[in-house]
Amino acid sequence: MNAPLPGLFFTGGLSREPDRVEIATHSSQLRRILAFAGWSIDDVVNNPLARRDVQRWFKIGRWMQREIEIGDLERQWNPLK
Repeated sequence: MNAPLPGLFFTGGLSREPDRVEIATHSSQLRRILAFAGWSIDDVVNNPLARRDVQRWFKIGRWMQREIEIGDLERQWNPLK
């Protein structure tokens, strides 16, 4: 039984590209932050400390994502020769 792992989709068939594996993530950013920080959604709703902690991690993640996108755009606009 060679069943694919959950979250992995095998594409191919009609495309000219060789078969490739794509990983699909179904986790929201909030779920990732809660798992990383060790809080539950109930903690965030009921505990002001947990709420502030999750807000900080969310802002840091948003800032990091912006920096990554800016770096990607700069590399596209100014490629190294």
